[in-house]
Amino acid sequence: MEKREKGLNLKLYAIIAFFAVAAALTLMVIFTFKSKYTAFHPDQVAANYVDTIVQTGDGYNAYKTALVSKSQKYGDYIREYYMYPIIYRETNYKPGDNTKELKGFNDKSYMSEKTENDDGSLQGKVIDQMYDYYVLLTENGWDNYGEIFTKYFEKLVSVRKEVFGDDYMTDEIMFTALESNVASYGKSLTGTEDEFDKNTKKQISYKSIGEYEKVYGEDYRFTSFIDGEKAVDLNTYKANIDKDTFAQYGVSPDDISEVKQYTVSVKTDDGKSVASADVTVAKIGSSWYVDSAATDTSTLYSFYK
Repeated sequence: MEKREKGLNLKLYAIIAFFAVAAALTLMVIFTFKSKYTAFHPDQVAANYVDTIVQTGDGYNAYKTALVSKSQKYGDYIREYYMYPIIYRETNYKPGDNTKELKGFNDKSYMSEKTENDDGSLQGKVIDQMYDYYVLLTENGWDNYGEIFTKYFEKLVSVRKEVFGDDYMTDEIMFTALESNVASYGKSLTGTEDEFDKNTKKQISYKSIGEYEKVYGEDYRFTSFIDGEKAVDLNTYKANIDKDTFAQYGVSPDDISEVKQYTVSVKTDDGKSVASADVTVAKIGSSWYVDSAATDTSTLYSFYK
């Protein structure tokens, strides 16, 4: 009888130990997961949003942490609402439609010989011609991304037709042009160094002094940090939401359980304050996203001028 009782106690202990270890491991995994992914930390989401913009003037990629990227990939959202309406402009395309049965200007029948035989030189010419227009469109920031995408891609259609002599257009062409301009603009701020191709040893870029370097010196460095937090009333916030825009993101006001606003400031290594912005972040499930519609980042594009 006594042995039987000991056996039962050992089994019970083993079960308790198993679940205790499992629980401990689960907590460790959760902690590691949360530490690794910024989305679980509203202050980091806000700071990273500002930092992405400030470091290279890149409001385009900053949106990857915003509500616009919540339910689908950022690139897919851009395709659906801004690229496909141009590519399939002679159809009755509406955002969300299946494009497999539609004939758009991405069909090879619209290709000219210049398009078929281009070695990248003409594509580069289009990108170069689009750069000044990109700078003009984004001089006050990326807060109105809808207007930027719409006007930029419309301009791209006309510029490309002038260069190639056809109406051919794909999402790859559109992304390549836009992202090349985004990168070039960033380099105009940060400056560049001499670079050589690893294989051919041919020089592929030359040293240039960026706008940031002219103002803050070639050894400048910006640091973004939380400089304050403000309470946001959830009900008031939800009442002011543009439901149509949020519906495009696949977000309902009822999805949002908490809202915070952080003041994110930027300073140089010597402690000089150069810029700041109030960033609103919203919580959906366990993740936080920037509400770009409630965030004004215009000052982050002009602090060095």
